[in-house]
Amino acid sequence: MKSAVKKIVTALLVLCFAVCVYVLGVNFYVVGSQKDRIVSRQQAQQLDDVDYILVLGCGIKGNRPSHMLEDRLLEALAIADGGQDCKVILSGDNSGDSYNEVGVMKNYMLEKGFDEERIITDDTGFSTGESIENAGEKYDAEKIIIVTQHFHDYRALFIAQRMGIDAVAVASDPRQYSTWLWSNIREVAARNKDFIKYTFFFG
Repeated sequence: MKSAVKKIVTALLVLCFAVCVYVLGVNFYVVGSQKDRIVSRQQAQQLDDVDYILVLGCGIKGNRPSHMLEDRLLEALAIADGGQDCKVILSGDNSGDSYNEVGVMKNYMLEKGFDEERIITDDTGFSTGESIENAGEKYDAEKIIIVTQHFHDYRALFIAQRMGIDAVAVASDPRQYSTWLWSNIREVAARNKDFIKYTFFFG
């Protein structure tokens, strides 16, 4: 009996180890394969033939953007104001009257004096993947600049690459966030999920 229990425990430990190796391996692959496509604001401003700047949605607090989302919007404004004259896609969750990320994002951009004619709102960007899929399929994007936090850039770029979109990303991390640790832990799982989806089930 003790021998059987020992074998079961050993098998479970081996399985857990294998899962951990796989999860971390995928994570390192996604990060390593995309790190060279994260560029500075100045580099993004100098790119030619960019179709859109894509701002990925994040949380809102009432009718105001969260700190993370505000920093993404400010970075997009800086890129656009610094010479990149393409349109901006604001992509996020519009679940209803009480939660409208894209509405908050658009209002914030307008408050900052950004030209409304250069704003496209995508209110069906319920996930990173859907936002990038919509950019390619709904708006025919071939070359984009993705704006989000550094930890999020790798996965967004990986998805864009799998979709055949020429993309670079600019990191919007001017401050420390209270959710930084949780966001990075969650992102490891999200990278694995989207690796499987866009490697084996998409296209």
